Amino acid sequence: MSGTRRKPGRLGPCVEGYRSRLQTLGYRPSSARNKLKELGQLGRWMAGQEMEAAQLSGTRVEEFLAARRAAGCGRVPHGRCFVPLLDYLRDQGITAAPEPAPRTALDELIGRYRGWLVAGRGLAPATVLRYEKLARRFLAGRARPGGRSRWRT
Repeated sequence: MSGTRRKPGRLGPCVEGYRSRLQTLGYRPSSARNKLKELGQLGRWMAGQEMEAAQLSGTRVEEFLAARRAAGCGRVPHGRCFVPLLDYLRDQGITAAPEPAPRTALDELIGRYRGWLVAGRGLAPATVLRYEKLARRFLAGRARPGGRSRWRT
């Protein structure tokens, strides 16, 4: 794994393909090098957990990041940094596609609101997205503990 002196752990077989994917996506060499270092850190953690690449998921990445924070590591990337890696692994058939999260009452309400914005108001997609995000933040702040809503009040 050029660009780092350490071993990539359980993700070693993926290094060159992932490097190529990063180049295709237009990552600058310094950014690609950082992504490959993150791949190496994750791969070494996976080896310590006796986890195979096929078991990697967004949840497992969050566990890795929590372990890095608990160990007092100075620079811990955000989970979004691993989206290109997870996408690459899925595209290569190494990991399975994530299961969709169950829809909540808030998701249902926002879905109906989105439909009204599109069909009833004829708004542009960017405007719909902005209104949807605002409505989601507004309504999420009004949910009671335990997930029950107070939306009618």
